[in-house]
Amino acid sequence: MLDYLEGVLVHVEPDFAIIDIGGWGLKLNISMFTYNKIKTELGNKLKLYTQMVLRDDAVELFGFFDVVERQAYVLLNKVSGIGPKAAISILSLMDVARLKTSILSEDVKDLVKVPGIGKKTAQKIIIELKDRIKDLPVTSDEGMYNSIIEAREALISLGFNPMEIQLVLDEDSVKNNDSVEDIIKCALKKLSK
Repeated sequence: MLDYLEGVLVHVEPDFAIIDIGGWGLKLNISMFTYNKIKTELGNKLKLYTQMVLRDDAVELFGFFDVVERQAYVLLNKVSGIGPKAAISILSLMDVARLKTSILSEDVKDLVKVPGIGKKTAQKIIIELKDRIKDLPVTSDEGMYNSIIEAREALISLGFNPMEIQLVLDEDSVKNNDSVEDIIKCALKKLSK
């Protein structure tokens, strides 16, 4: 199994990256979290942790900025009804700390905000992962997390695209604001460009 790939980032999009490894361009599916971490590294050497998914009709490679995100991805894939694409979609809309907080607090409402995840699937994720995810070495700032959630909901109600909102809310200049109002103001400036 491939544990990680190290090479030059030659192309990156919000859902995939291409890394040149000795003349081989390997395409990896990535989450928005990973995208936000590597998007400024175009042309530079970087390391992504990998997970290979073998199917009858395809071989897919998924890349992660850190080992913890890959561990969360593997855990999500073990939940029946959650496939590789759904797992990466979940990790694109919530970082590992937020996922862990949502599962441990049994927050079904937060999980159903992910496209394709309904109430029953969210409950299944909580039931199957509650005991396993607590061992992931991440912590979250509950107050900041709640502010970002409120800001996200407000921006969605204004009609902005959830993926664009997540991109903006993941930026340090936005999420490091003190209040929900400041987060929304900063996000609106970036979204209106």
